[in-house]
Amino acid sequence: MAVTALKPVELFFRRAFLWCLGRIGQKRPNVEFRIPDSPSILILRQDRLGDVLMSTFFLAALRERYPKSRIAILLGENNEQVIPILPYPCETFIYRKNIFADLRMIQQIRREHFDVAIDMTDKASVTSSILLSKIGAKINVGIQKENSVVYDIMVPRPSQMDVHITERVAELLRPFGIDPATVDRRPRLNLSVQRHKGRIGLNVSSRTSDRSAPANASAEIAKDVLALGFSEVMVFAAPHERQRGEEAVRLANDPRIHLAESKPTFAEFAEQIASCEYLITVDTSVIQIAAAVGIPMVLMFRPMSDEHPWTPVGVPFEIHTQYPSLEALEPQPVITLFKHLLERTTPSISITAKNAS
Repeated sequence: MAVTALKPVELFFRRAFLWCLGRIGQKRPNVEFRIPDSPSILILRQDRLGDVLMSTFFLAALRERYPKSRIAILLGENNEQVIPILPYPCETFIYRKNIFADLRMIQQIRREHFDVAIDMTDKASVTSSILLSKIGAKINVGIQKENSVVYDIMVPRPSQMDVHITERVAELLRPFGIDPATVDRRPRLNLSVQRHKGRIGLNVSSRTSDRSAPANASAEIAKDVLALGFSEVMVFAAPHERQRGEEAVRLANDPRIHLAESKPTFAEFAEQIASCEYLITVDTSVIQIAAAVGIPMVLMFRPMSDEHPWTPVGVPFEIHTQYPSLEALEPQPVITLFKHLLERTTPSISITAKNAS
């Protein structure tokens, strides 16, 4: 309750800060900025785990455009575990929300004299605004929004309701001479893939309970999937939702339905996801992992009123939106969509034939 009560206060101060930025005016007016031929680039991606996974296509596009340039990325403590699976070896800085550690990090970046800093958020970010104002890159690049005063080069922000997040982020490639229409927007991850035929992944957990799948519904989905002729269902649950996954397995009461082994690193967890033939999931970070390795999937989403859903790029998928939230998840629509997905991806094998196998 205390966190909920404080949220409006936090939003008020964030909006007040952004309003003050807007009152300052343009940072360096009447100056034309040009990206150098081989720039040193710092990418700001200190937000959630799914954001940095989704953005790996952007990092790959820059590396292919500037094969000899220095490209670094600023991550946060909540997403630094992706470092081993980034598509290219990349110098990294970590924002830790610790004033002393972050001041040292900013001082280190300032000494590096980056040519360009790119803010990849497409929503106004107080954190990005402060970081850009302190790290001292020669040119700041960002998407036009409420904190645009901190940018030297801006790209338009397409409609957040109508345009996929990857298309919006890809607009940031234009100042570097890259046409977003020519870029493959699938996630690019450095993963070892050993696919297990007949294994279905069922991810039941997300950041909050209203975005997570109830244990009883998950158990029903898992049993119905096995009835289609698959050999096993591997249930995934984040550490903070481990009990939800255990309960789903207990309710299913079938040895072929089991909880995925806890792994010490995010890279090992991602390779578990990559081992599945199909995926049913609620979480956007898991969606990015599966899309990177070409796994067809069914998405279970709560309604999104202010943004285009974060659907996967480059792989077949079906999407089920449960009203008013996933806490009311009904299994049957999910199974129906899973059958549709099977028909799309294995056209020579009918669902009846699967049942008979």
